[in-house]
Amino acid sequence: MAPSILKLATLVANLLILIAMVIFATGFFPYKPLLQGHASFDDSREFRRPPQVYNKLIFMVVDALRSDFVFSNASGFSFTQSLIRSGAALPFTAHASPPTVTMPRLKAITTGSVPSFLDVILNIAESDTSSTLANQDTWLSQLKARAEGHLVMYGDDTWLKLFPGIFDRADGTTSFFVSDFTEVDNNVTRHIPDELARDDWSTMIMHYLGLDHIGHKAGPQSPNMLPKQHEMDDIVKQIYTAIDTHEHLQSTLLVLCGDHGMNDAGNHGGSSAGETSAALVFMSPKFSEKKFEYASPLETVDDFQYYRRVEQSDITPTLAGLLGIPISTNNLGVFIPELLTMWNDGERMPKTA
Repeated sequence: MAPSILKLATLVANLLILIAMVIFATGFFPYKPLLQGHASFDDSREFRRPPQVYNKLIFMVVDALRSDFVFSNASGFSFTQSLIRSGAALPFTAHASPPTVTMPRLKAITTGSVPSFLDVILNIAESDTSSTLANQDTWLSQLKARAEGHLVMYGDDTWLKLFPGIFDRADGTTSFFVSDFTEVDNNVTRHIPDELARDDWSTMIMHYLGLDHIGHKAGPQSPNMLPKQHEMDDIVKQIYTAIDTHEHLQSTLLVLCGDHGMNDAGNHGGSSAGETSAALVFMSPKFSEKKFEYASPLETVDDFQYYRRVEQSDITPTLAGLLGIPISTNNLGVFIPELLTMWNDGERMPKTA
């Protein structure tokens, strides 16, 4: 009898292990129901859409751009800091909820929703096509539907996996050659002069990888980190100067942000303060008229919280309002209130006649 009881106990134990794994997987990788369809304006309501503030967007993602890399007194972003002091830039620390890897963070930034940990696996699978956002409502799909200009993208090819067929011009770069600090960024920068001279696009996405690669190889204190920050700041200066001087770019919003931060070892994916604290800066010559006042740079702080903290999901409704497009259907973010000053009081919520 004893051997039979032992076999039965072993069988029950194995079944309980399987049940426990299923329960864990169900909780850790939950099914997330999504609302179908794309949002649209309903002009029959009491309040109509707000006037469009910008007709062009340059969205510059610097992978692993931790908040202190831009805002602290040890930063190499001197030009960006000068824009903050002059009132031409609005700075925030954007909270990147775990998992702090690129694909789920880009989903949060473009849909305004909160991705799942399953995206960590899909982030590594370069051949994956199941993670596409082609059928989901995003500010990119809204801009594409408006058809007021081409959408272009240069940099991390994760954007091409998430948005197949949405870009009219693109040059993707794989993110897994982490020993490359130079070519992955030069491949983006070489397109900038030509695109700034053209007037056929409404949205330009740039996703730089070099700073993240430096972090993975040598950590945030690497001697290569400060020169890379200077390089990224020079890109900001080049773009902002073009916006300020080129007539066809006068109504362009420049957004600089990190998809996530990094920890003291230069890695990311978890929930430490360094990994979840990304820089976020809105820049425009139009801001100078609003007399924003911020000190810059700031003293280095251990919790990486500089200026006001917002959620990365707040980027979606904020861009929607400024660009005059509907807010994505599955958005959970809120409009960043500091930017409400871009409308005059009489324009903010126009009523129907």
